[in-house]
Amino acid sequence: MSTDQTPAPDDHHHTPYLHVRPLSADRHLVTARGDLDLHTAHRLADTLQPLLLTSGHSVLLDLSGVTFLDSTGLTCLITAYRTARTTGARLALIAPSERVRHMLALTGADQVLHSYPTPDAAPD
Repeated sequence: MSTDQTPAPDDHHHTPYLHVRPLSADRHLVTARGDLDLHTAHRLADTLQPLLLTSGHSVLLDLSGVTFLDSTGLTCLITAYRTARTTGARLALIAPSERVRHMLALTGADQVLHSYPTPDAAPD
């Protein structure tokens, strides 16, 4: 499964870049760039949810290129975490940007959403 959603030139601000790359049969790297907010978080949710529905699957979410995260984006991450917990899948954040780390720490979400500096550092 490879998805590459690049924003149209006139919709750049409201459409995040999302790319899904399988690392193995049960491990995927999802890269997100841009804003994760009221206008864009649903696209990330639509990308993550199918990947998290199978027990034993790992989804590594690279947030190094996320420039803005609001409460809707944060809710998307928490919902993905809850789905993973319910289905037996795993979700790990990879190299969250400074803005994302700040929002996670501010809300306490960093206590449940574990992050790692690289995909290789995340447990299987």
